[in-house]
Amino acid sequence: MKQLEPVILFDANMFIVEGDRPILVDCGTGFKVDKNIAAILDILDGRKLQAIVLTHRHFDHVGGAAAISQATGATLYAGEEDAVPLRAGDSKSTLGTDFGGSIPPMDVKGLKDGDVLDTGSHTLEVIATPGHTIGSISLYERATKTIICGDTLFVNGVGRYDVPTSSREDLVESLRRLHALQAEHMYPGHGPAFHGKVSEQTSIGLMMLGERP
Repeated sequence: MKQLEPVILFDANMFIVEGDRPILVDCGTGFKVDKNIAAILDILDGRKLQAIVLTHRHFDHVGGAAAISQATGATLYAGEEDAVPLRAGDSKSTLGTDFGGSIPPMDVKGLKDGDVLDTGSHTLEVIATPGHTIGSISLYERATKTIICGDTLFVNGVGRYDVPTSSREDLVESLRRLHALQAEHMYPGHGPAFHGKVSEQTSIGLMMLGERP
């Protein structure tokens, strides 16, 4: 797993999952997309980017997606419910207008719970984790007990549930699902990674929502 350094303060974390068929997870706002493309190509070192997986629809994660896909030839993927507004170029429900930007219509393939992505070195299972948005997804590698969780869960925090299509109830259920995985490595959409008992972080998140783990 390689993380790109954010070039804008509020950019989302961007991760490259290594292998013969590498995958990029999330794309930032796109406000400094040329720098991100250069960093991605440097990491790839001549390999072709197989896919770009968007953990959810929000602009700080998808704003650079179209440009990065065009530069690398990678196929775009997102949870089906969030792929719909991305295909339409809906800058309102993706919060593009809130960030002072916009997104073009994109050719995004939908992912569903249980789908599997294989880089040749890592096998990632798609887990539906709605709550922050209706189509939020996480990626889980069982062999290494690693979760890439977008804005569902952070170190000592959880994603907002007061934005379009968000749901506190769905977020609670998604946190319970992540809790049950007993993961040992967590890579969130913002902030630092976490290595240890990820169940400690899901417990904190559930307690923040007034729920028991």
